[in-house]
Amino acid sequence: MGASPKTEHDYTPELKRMAEHLSDILKSNFVGLYIMGSLVMGDWNPRTSDIDFIAVTRKPINDKESAEIGKMHRALSKTDLGKKLDGAYTYLEQLQQKRFEERTGSFEDHEFKADCPCHLSADNIRCLLECGKCIQGTPIKKLGLRVSDEELSQATYAMLHEDAEQIDKKQDFQTLYYILIDMLRSIYTLETGKLPTKPKAIEHCKSLIGKNLYENLKAFREGKIEEFEIKKNELRRITAYGKSKRSRSMPKENCAHC
Repeated sequence: MGASPKTEHDYTPELKRMAEHLSDILKSNFVGLYIMGSLVMGDWNPRTSDIDFIAVTRKPINDKESAEIGKMHRALSKTDLGKKLDGAYTYLEQLQQKRFEERTGSFEDHEFKADCPCHLSADNIRCLLECGKCIQGTPIKKLGLRVSDEELSQATYAMLHEDAEQIDKKQDFQTLYYILIDMLRSIYTLETGKLPTKPKAIEHCKSLIGKNLYENLKAFREGKIEEFEIKKNELRRITAYGKSKRSRSMPKENCAHC
């Protein structure tokens, strides 16, 4: 598959300034700012990709810290970096013990929310461990994080299930595109036990999605077309295939959605 467009801008200086600002706000409560996802996995696309981050603290952020972090993000939202940021605020023990049921700080759609359902899962931690980048703070290898293969499979299957529930609720191309990509990445992980880049997931699922959808995905990622038709019955077929991998990747009794 042809190479996706790469970023022409190095966001490291802006990310370092963000990390310094967070450190000033949080003081001794600051553990580190980390980047994961496409920006560090080598398939970042300036047209479609977010800059995924995790900000880690020693204890849950308090009201004063939340207010200052909110001010920082409102200022950042006017910049190119801020428009691409998508991430979570979590404290170290929550991350280590994978207590994803706890509410946490979240930044999405250009807005910081101090008390939001946690969007992190075991696959995020695995991505952080395998290819994450520490912008400032405690090195990733010293955070005490672990993710088993079973935990990764469970998280991946749960994400596939959640995406499937969104198919009939969404109509816009952008959301359906992200659902499709998430599904292909989930299938790759369920079949290989590894985390893929988007191009690798698409290539892996080439025969599953068919020539027409494959060519459209390739053209879209190369910037040759703006949109293309994503049929919901095709998404349902891909979902059904992905769900069929559950029995091979995880015990049925461990599946919260069974």
